Parts: sequence; structure tokens; C-alpha cells
Amino acid sequence: MNVSVIIPTYNNEHTIGSVLKALKNQEYDKGQVDVIVIDDGSKDSTVRICGAHGVNVVCNERNSGLAYTLNKGIRLSNHEIVVTLHGDTIPLSTKLLSKLVKPLGKSCFAASCSLQSPPRLERDNLSLWEKLLWAKLEEHNALNNKADAYRKTALSEIGLFDDKTFRTAGEDEDIAFRLREANKGIAATKARVRHDHHFSGASGVHSLLRILKKEYVFGQAGGALRRKFPFHKPGSYVYPRPKSFVADGSFRTMVCIGCFLPYIQVVCIPLLFSTSFLGVTKTVKLAGTQKAVLLYPLLNIMRFWFYTLGYCLGIIRGKQT
Repeated sequence: MNVSVIIPTYNNEHTIGSVLKALKNQEYDKGQVDVIVIDDGSKDSTVRICGAHGVNVVCNERNSGLAYTLNKGIRLSNHEIVVTLHGDTIPLSTKLLSKLVKPLGKSCFAASCSLQSPPRLERDNLSLWEKLLWAKLEEHNALNNKADAYRKTALSEIGLFDDKTFRTAGEDEDIAFRLREANKGIAATKARVRHDHHFSGASGVHSLLRILKKEYVFGQAGGALRRKFPFHKPGSYVYPRPKSFVADGSFRTMVCIGCFLPYIQVVCIPLLFSTSFLGVTKTVKLAGTQKAVLLYPLLNIMRFWFYTLGYCLGIIRGKQT
């Protein structure tokens, strides 16, 4: 099966070289592999690094968002199988493409997803806040276009990614929901990648602010999804297997709002604090500091509130901006 690998990039100078090198080393003998890099207005050396690796880059005229950039790559692709790979998601095996594409040999599957590892905690210039954010994350499957394979015809049938509603978040759960709604199967694979996301080398308060800003964006996407699909089961569509309701953003939003409501607040306030401590033991161990005992729940509470603010705005506007 011939494959078009679509790589959306935006300020990925720290990781794009590793991504392209890992792609070059892929052992794929099932057909031709084309690489399409779409840059969304990077202000760093991402485009230059791609050129140094012998990869041509298609540049958006202006920063248009992830969903738009993915759609542009899909339309430019020449093959039926398209693989989306973020500019900060590094293949950990030379068999990534083979494992990712294999399920699509069966007609019952329209998409497949990778097995994703969180960013490395030992990476240089990683702030304490980033360590607290990622320490408890474990390897997991997720259909979130960081490293997925799709049948192009299946995406075309459901209208590609919704770039009118979603800009940089929410497009993944939306596409997964619409695939399931159209009875198109999604397979989990053991194609391992590492999502080496970073906050531009920021440290201290700047890193914290960027984390909270990202949480606000996720909240907008969650609210927009709820308005678009008011009756869909929260959190069940990004992952091949459903997440628990407690792990969904709708839960944290209801808890935060409930903290202001008479009678309900006697339940919601303790619930907010108790859920903010989930995973603290593992986080303290992996982050390597006792400060995490206090800072980890503090970070979670702030994340919950910023998500809630974004969620309410997403409900009102009906889109993620």
C-alpha cells in the first residue's frame, strides 16, 4: 500500500530533524512513501531544517491552524493511505509505518492509531511545571492525528477535519466521533512514537502560563465539541477504548462550576481538591522533588479552572479560536 505521510509543522525546530531522520530510516516494503510537510507560519528554523534534510515544504500563507493544515496535506496527497505525523512526534521504531498501516489492509478499518509515549522528563531545559504535567502520563493509544493512518476516501466521505469549528485542538475527537458515527472502524496498534512536546524552552512562570493557555484552548475545544454533539458520550472517541467520565473535561467543568452553587458546593469543593491529587505519588517519584506534593495539585486546580473558562467560551461561541 502506497502511503502519503503528512507532517504539519509550527515552530518545531527542536524536534523536526529527529522526526525526518526517523522517517528516512523506516523499513517499509509495502509500497511507495511520499512525505508532505506543511508549515503553518513557523517563526523559527523549522523550514530551514526540513530543507537541510532534503524535504520540500509547502508553506501556508498565514497561520491557519492544525485542522486547516492537515486538510491541505490530505488534499495534496497522492495515495489512498494517509499518515498524519506531528512535527514533534518521533517514531521509535523502523517498523512504525508498517505497523500503523497494517490494519488498513482489512476493509473493516478506516483508521489506526499509534502507541504514544509522553515527553522525556530528562530533556534539557524542561521546567518543573512541565515535569509535573507529564510525569504521570503512561504509554497509551490515541487517535489524535499525532501519528495516525487513515483511508483518504473515508476522510473525504465524512468531510475531512472540521477546520471551521476547530483550529488547534478538538479536531481529533471530532474526526474520531464522525468516523464511529459512520460505522468506520478504528484500530489500535503497537506502532510506538514519543510526543516530545515542549514549551519553547520556557522556564518558571513563563512555562506555567503557556501550560495554562494550552489548557484554556483545550477547554474551548471541549465546549465546541459539546455544542456540536450535545448527546455524545464524553471522552469516548479519541481512544479506541472509552475513557472514564472522571477523565473527561466535562467532569472538571461541572465540578468547578459547582464550587459556586449553593448546596452543591459542599460536594464540589472537596471533589475539586481530591481529584487534583490523583497521581501525586507517581509524580513526586518521577519529577524527583518533594515540591511536587504541593505544586502538583496546585497545577491541576489551575488547569481545571482555565479549562472551565475555555469550555464555557467554546459552548457560547460554538468553535475553538
